[in-house]
Amino acid sequence: MTTQSFVKGFSGSAVTRRGFLAAAGGALALAAAGCSGGKSLPGTDTPSGAAGSGSGTIQFWTDHSDDEVLNFKKVIANFNKVNADIKVNLLNIADAAKYYTKVNTASVGGNLADVFYARTFDIASWVDKQRIIPLTPLVDQDKAAVDSRDFWPAQVQQMSVRDSLYALPYDFSNLAVYINKSMFSDAGVPIPTDDWTWDDFFEVGGHFVQKEGKKQKRWGAGMVTYDWFMMGVFKSNGGETFSEDLSQCVVNQPANVDFLRKLSDQMAKGVTPAPNATPAGVDPFAAGLVAMQVNGSWATAQTRSAVGNKFDWDVIRLPKGTTGKREVSAAGGSWVIPPTSKNQVAAWTFVKYLASRESQQVLIVDPLRSIPGRQSSAADWSAKAKSSKEPPKSIEVFPQQMKEDAVAWAFPKFWTEFDTIWANRIATLGAGGDPAKILAQIQDDTNKAAQR
Repeated sequence: MTTQSFVKGFSGSAVTRRGFLAAAGGALALAAAGCSGGKSLPGTDTPSGAAGSGSGTIQFWTDHSDDEVLNFKKVIANFNKVNADIKVNLLNIADAAKYYTKVNTASVGGNLADVFYARTFDIASWVDKQRIIPLTPLVDQDKAAVDSRDFWPAQVQQMSVRDSLYALPYDFSNLAVYINKSMFSDAGVPIPTDDWTWDDFFEVGGHFVQKEGKKQKRWGAGMVTYDWFMMGVFKSNGGETFSEDLSQCVVNQPANVDFLRKLSDQMAKGVTPAPNATPAGVDPFAAGLVAMQVNGSWATAQTRSAVGNKFDWDVIRLPKGTTGKREVSAAGGSWVIPPTSKNQVAAWTFVKYLASRESQQVLIVDPLRSIPGRQSSAADWSAKAKSSKEPPKSIEVFPQQMKEDAVAWAFPKFWTEFDTIWANRIATLGAGGDPAKILAQIQDDTNKAAQR
């Protein structure tokens, strides 16, 4: 996933710069102390909690596409119109693996940027490693400008550890079902309603399967098996992935095994493509190889471009599980500050602006990418999307699911280990892998990693 906010920034606040510096300096010292007890990061000699002057140069790291970088440059230019005394040096590393290698290396050397991008998956781990400071004291000092009540509750949960907020939001994403309306119309199959279930998903998909002998020409229902997405699917069917205190993986549960077994059976029948079943590098939905495809809110623009005028398409809400609920799992991007920043006041001024509704307009609403990290901006996003008269007509289902169906949970500090283990094990589903053994191995391997 490209993972992946906001209200008026400091420039719109009635607080004076001098008053802000006085308040923020104390709050930042408190924040750093809460994070690392006033000590340096492991392997560094740089003291934490350096408030700085509130002016000068700060380093800003992102992990985004070249097109998105142009929008970040616009935001920086807008920021400098009211904060001319803060210079922001932007470094974008579009390759995710290289970006996280740089963050890990810089953390050891005490050279993290003053402000940098973090997936919500990373927050608990980075707090545990003392890479980022808590922002709650700053938010409390600046409630009018930040207004965290406008953040999605589910994202607040993911950006928090022990009730302290460690990041401000950029975007927030979930998945829905993309449908080829032309294919449905040609087959005389009704578009599913909001009350449909995962059993309906596979049954409807079965109407579109086409084979020539042993060769599969078309599947019905494209599925994804991202771990964070499947967490929601499991929960909607009565299963959990982690313990309530996030100390261990508990994914090997009967309800989860049952769903994976059902998915494996549908792969065997050709209703759902098994891993690597469709041609490499080909979008199966845009190519007409599936009638439906589970995909993310971030994929609407690229789908619009890939489909063109080949067929009519839209998006509908995810199916419900056996519990009668959707339990949509979401994930996103955010902005954080390290304790090694030597100018945390300037960093906070910039982070606050990044998380403003003004910046959200430039970064998310205007380009219609993902879902804004602010509920108020999501309304702007939906209005712009509908006024464009481009597909999908029902694009508002993404923020609707965020409001009505999103699960407010966090990710454990051993998420990276779980993510790698999940990806390696789940790849065997549909290729002879037994769902019960897959989940048992994932749980055992993850808990061993968690203990380490």
